[in-house]
Amino acid sequence: MTLAEVARSAGVGIATVSRALGGNADVSEDTRARVRAVADELGYRPSVAARALRRGGHRAFSVIVPNDQWGWWEPVVRACITAAGEAGYQVLIHPIPTSNEGLTDVIETLVDVPTEGVIVISVPDQKPVREACDRIGIPAVALDDTSTTIHMPCISAANLDGAHQVTQHLLDLGRSRIAFLAPRLAIGRTEDPLFLRDRLAGYRQALEASGITVDPNLIIETNAQESDSRCPELADLLEQDVPVDAVFCAYDQLAPSALREIAHHGLRTPEDIAVAGFDDERAALLVTPQLTTARQPYAEMGRKAAELLLDNLAGDSPPVERYEFPTSLVVRDSTVSTPGAF
Repeated sequence: MTLAEVARSAGVGIATVSRALGGNADVSEDTRARVRAVADELGYRPSVAARALRRGGHRAFSVIVPNDQWGWWEPVVRACITAAGEAGYQVLIHPIPTSNEGLTDVIETLVDVPTEGVIVISVPDQKPVREACDRIGIPAVALDDTSTTIHMPCISAANLDGAHQVTQHLLDLGRSRIAFLAPRLAIGRTEDPLFLRDRLAGYRQALEASGITVDPNLIIETNAQESDSRCPELADLLEQDVPVDAVFCAYDQLAPSALREIAHHGLRTPEDIAVAGFDDERAALLVTPQLTTARQPYAEMGRKAAELLLDNLAGDSPPVERYEFPTSLVVRDSTVSTPGAF
C-alpha cells in the first residue's frame, strides 16, 4: 500500500496525505481524520526506512542470523559490527529459524525498524528473500553457500577447493580408503545445498587426480548430528569389514558421532582411521582428539559482507555475484599425532 493509493481513495493529493499522516498543522483536522481513516482501512503503514532516508538515514543496518545452536556465524557478526562501526553505523541482530517463510516475514517487518539494509546469513532460497527486500526498498547481501542461483551479492567459502585440500591432506598421509560422511537430504529438499555438492565434488576430484577410483560404498549419508552419541551408518560400514582408513566429515558437527563410532569398534584415531572435517567451528576443538579441518575465514567474510552493503548504501551498487573466500587447512591430532610437522 502506497501514499498514492491512500491519496486516491481519500480524494486528496499525495502531499496532503504525507502532511496529514505526519501531523503537520497546515492540514485541517477534518482532512487529517479522513486521511487517517482511509489509511487504516487500506492497511497503509508508513515506512520507517523511507522516512529516515528522506532525513539522511538511520546509520544502521540489520543482520539476520539462524536461530539454532550452530554458532559458526558469531565471528561473522562480530566482523560486521566492527566494519559498521568504522563507517559510523550500528548493527541490529535478528535471530530467525532457517526457513524462507521465517526470513521473508522478518524482512518485511524491517519496514518498521530503523534500518537501511540487511545482511542475511544462511538462505535456503534467495529469490523470495530478494523479493521481500525489494518490496520494502532495502538493499541486501547474503552470506550463503547453500543457494545455487543467487539474487544478491553473495559471500561464501571456496568449498570445492577446501574439500580438495582436506582430501589431499589425507592422501598425503598414505590414506587411500577415505569415506565421505554427509548429512542425509533434509525432508522437503529436492537437492543437496550447494556447499555439500561442492565439498563432495572436491573429495571426488582429489581422489581421481591421485588415480584412486571413487568407491560409492564410501560415500555415506547419515542422520547423526553433534548431539548424537553414535553414527549407525558408519557402524554399518565398519561391521561389513569394508576397508576404511580415513573419514572426511562434510562439516565438523558430524565428527563427534564418527569419532565415538570408531572408538566403539575398538579402533584408534588417527592410528587406524584418520578423521577430518570442514568449517573449523566449535565442535572441532571440543572433540578428542581435536579435529583436522578446513577453516572458513569467517571474520574476512563478515567484513566483506558489511563492506558490500555499505557500498550499496553509499550509492555504489555491487554486482550480483558470488564472492568466494579460500579456506585454510588446520591440522590437528585427528589426522596427525604431531601436527607441527605439517
